[in-house]
Amino acid sequence: MKKLLIVILLSPFVLQAQETNRKIRFGMKIAPLFSWIKQDFDLNNTSISDDFAVDGGGLRLGFNWGPQLEIILNETFLISTGVDINYSTGKLTGRASRGLINYDFNQVYKMRFIELPLMIKGRTKEIGHLRYFMSFGLSAGFRYKANTEFSEEFGGNEITTTNSNSDAYINLFRGALLVGGGVEYNISANTSLVASIVFNNGLTNTLKDQQKVEQTTGTLYPLDDFNFVRERGITNHMMLNVGILF
Repeated sequence: MKKLLIVILLSPFVLQAQETNRKIRFGMKIAPLFSWIKQDFDLNNTSISDDFAVDGGGLRLGFNWGPQLEIILNETFLISTGVDINYSTGKLTGRASRGLINYDFNQVYKMRFIELPLMIKGRTKEIGHLRYFMSFGLSAGFRYKANTEFSEEFGGNEITTTNSNSDAYINLFRGALLVGGGVEYNISANTSLVASIVFNNGLTNTLKDQQKVEQTTGTLYPLDDFNFVRERGITNHMMLNVGILF
């Protein structure tokens, strides 16, 4: 009986020691996200008419999920990484002309990236069952699929072109800066629910240059009628992460 009482009294301290001595945590997260394209077209190209204009198409809903791994450096600092499967989309809208005909165009990009984040995470000591944290780092993304839907409207008549293999429009690599913060709720000694908001700020051009060089003549030509500019666009995401760590 005395031995059982001693075990019961010491068990919280044993669990706390196990928690303190752990060096690695594994888990999984899911994250709805809002993405958009920050356009940066080369409007200094002298071939572009004065009535050419382009704007971002606003926020669009996407999704992100994947396994997580955290390396515990000490009680308050960790290294956070994992593999993110990122389903994002963006839209550009604009106005242009072909000869004497003015038209509106829309460009929708649906992108799939495998992203490898690496962040430093600083967290508070446990307050009740909660820890608050901030995170900062970088992400390397690699395109594995892209779809596009381009449309143009002439006087009420709309022509739409879809492409399910759009590697020609989306760059293979995407670099990003990650900044976020959130909260952990401790369920048991080794299990925590995690919720955070992370801003995924693109650092590299996501959209490929839409002008190609004709091999025989050396002249530039567009991939399609309304992509005749040196096109640039940086994708950004605001992610709402929910996950569990063991």
